[in-house]
Amino acid sequence: MRQKADKFQRLGARVVLVGLGTPEETAAFKEQFNVPFTMIADPQKRLFKAFHLKQASLGGLFSVGMAVKGLSAMAKGHAIGIPKGDVRQLPGVFIIDSGGRIRFSHFAKDPADHPDPDDLLAFLRDDN
Repeated sequence: MRQKADKFQRLGARVVLVGLGTPEETAAFKEQFNVPFTMIADPQKRLFKAFHLKQASLGGLFSVGMAVKGLSAMAKGHAIGIPKGDVRQLPGVFIIDSGGRIRFSHFAKDPADHPDPDDLLAFLRDDN
């Protein structure tokens, strides 16, 4: 998503990332990985719970599929840091309109399950 930050901005989207680390850890992550988006620290997982995001099973975390996804990410140049917070917490992606209505939701099946940024951009273009 970082490479497409300008496209999200041109569409009027405000991207906000939520992390499980402390405010200090979140700020360090944002700086280390040059994250161009707003980041919120949520070590108590309040937002994760409010959006009903699930947790991965231990088997899911240590599966062959997750190992392949991790190696693939590293081969593409994506760094993998030391996890902060609950490593079992699964991510999600939501597009919320200015009225507070959820227009799009993606509940991850595993920690590496993210929608393609181009699909999110297409949704934003089509929804306007």
